[in-house]
This record gives sequence, structure tokens and C-alpha cells, in this order.
Amino acid sequence: MKKSLLIIILMIVLPIRLAQAVKVSSLYQAEISVASQSTEEREQAIKDGFLQVLMKVSGDPQIEKNSLIHTNLKRAEYYVQEFSYLTPSTSASQYLLQVHFNVNDVNRLLKRAGISSWGQNRPLILVWLVYTDKHDNREIIGNEESTSNILSYMKQQAKNSGIPLIFPMMDVEDIDHISAENVIDKSLPLLKEVSKRYAPDALLIGHLQQHDSDFESEWQFILNGEQWHWALSGVTAKTVVADVVAQIGQTLSKRYIVKAVDNPSMWLKLEVTNITQRDDLVQLMQYLKQLSPVQQVQLLQVSGSSVKLSVLIRGSLTSFQQHASIGQRLIQVPAEDENQLVYEWAH
Repeated sequence: MKKSLLIIILMIVLPIRLAQAVKVSSLYQAEISVASQSTEEREQAIKDGFLQVLMKVSGDPQIEKNSLIHTNLKRAEYYVQEFSYLTPSTSASQYLLQVHFNVNDVNRLLKRAGISSWGQNRPLILVWLVYTDKHDNREIIGNEESTSNILSYMKQQAKNSGIPLIFPMMDVEDIDHISAENVIDKSLPLLKEVSKRYAPDALLIGHLQQHDSDFESEWQFILNGEQWHWALSGVTAKTVVADVVAQIGQTLSKRYIVKAVDNPSMWLKLEVTNITQRDDLVQLMQYLKQLSPVQQVQLLQVSGSSVKLSVLIRGSLTSFQQHASIGQRLIQVPAEDENQLVYEWAH
């Protein structure tokens, strides 16, 4: 009875929570497994964690090749705000070192190095993945761990890369509408319809198949009407999962990146409609300010359920529009004045 009640509660609140779960709060922290709490091992772990954080924030897997970054990796402890040790379980022989790095110091380093940064606001990706083992047993990977460990692999890789992934609950509603064959065949109209309850910004559809000595996979990534396809193979499932998460990271960082230097600023005029609830204006202002390209937001006029704002952005208009579409809170609508953007605020 309690479990049924919990499922009902989750079905009610989950779409609302997920629609807003696109701000990645763990970009500036890392978790590294260590065998002891010795100073020597901690220093090396902090360097590894610092590199992990720099890659997450910048979206650049080759960031270590930058000479300034390479030099500062040797003094990674300078950027540490705090750290702590956790023991995953009472029987565990290793510790988990959690390190929080100073946000401002990290951002200043990236700016000095002339490296692009990728903001905390990132597209929420719903994963439809079928895993076929070497005995030809198939399962859709849902939000509860199975014997395959695929879910934990993907979640850990996504966390390390700063990419927000979610998986279907595979409850009665999902099972009634989606089969493994639908996912393997990439039945897009059906998958998009069933995905609406999760309010994702993007879909990742995949089939991971185990053979006697390796794994092979096919993936389709869909974001704002654009599609990318990857065929990846590897000796282990972990290798394949790491490769696809890296592909997603590179694809997204190229799309949403905001240059730290040499990027001109410009003012945009925005009109936003459907500001009808008490906190709508406050939420709108906060939402705009957390978008990576946005530097300043000025309120110009309030008229009924419509507001006009002036927004200072860094970079191009296209970059702003791409960031504004994340989370599906701002829905762009046609404007009579070509010099003004018009959006509808989605509750």
C-alpha cells in the first residue's frame, strides 16, 4: 500500500520536477575513490578531481593540453573550497573523497586561459535504452537498477560529465505503451508521445547488445528537431557508455558553449506573455539571469499579463535562443516587430 501511494505521488510531482531539473549544481564538485586518507593520495585525487571539474565546466575533454591549465593542475589544492571523506559501506575497503572547488576561482582560471565555459543550465535528456544480453534477453533500462548495472554506469558517466540524464520509470503507464521493439526500431512518434510525461529537452534512444567478446550499440540523439546518430562498440559495456556520454557532451558543448573572451555583447528586447501568477515575474527574472549568455536583465514595462525587458547578452542571438529553449519555460512565438523577441512563459 505504501509503495503504491509513493508511485502515485511520484507520477503527480515528477513531470513538474523534471521540467525544472536542468540546472546542474554539481559542476564544481568531484568524487574520487581512494584507498586511504593519506596526504599523498589525497593530493593526487584532488588533481584528478580538479581536471574532472574543468572538463565538466568547459565541456572540453582536451582541456589539459592548455598550458595554463596544465600548470594549474599541479596546484589544484589552491582551488579547493572544502573536502570530506565518505565510506560507501561498512564493508568497503576504499573511501570516497568529495571535493568542492571554488566557483569563482575556477571561472577566473578558465577566463585567463581563454577557454570557453558551459553554464549550469543544461538540457534534460530522457534515455530510452534497450539492453540485449548474449542470451538474447532484452530489457528497457528503467530508473531502478537491474542485474546489468547499465543504469549505474550511465548515471556515473553523466555525473562526471555534467550531463543531466533521466530514465523512464517503466511503471504500468510506460509498459502499456512502449516495448523493447519500439525502442530498437526507434519509433519516434510513439517515443515522443510517451516521453511527454517526463518533460525532457532531448531524447537519447539506444540499443546496447552484448556478444561473446564485446558490445556493440546504436544511438540516436534528438534535440530541438536535430538528430545525431552513433554506432559504438567496445570490449565492455562501461567503455560503450563512456563513449556515448562523451559524444553527447561534445555535441552539446559545441551548441551551448559561451566564449569566455573575445565575444561581443548586445542588448535584446524581449516581450514575455502569460505572466499571470504571483511569482511568475520573479521566476522569469531568475530564469533569464541564470542563462549562460545573459549578463544583465532590466525590466522595462509591465502591462497586464505581459512584460517587456531589456537583456544584455554575450555572444549571438542564436546562442541566446538555444539557451532560452532549455527547460521549456520560454516558448518563442511570432513577433510583429522583427527587432523584438516574443515568448510565452510556461507554468
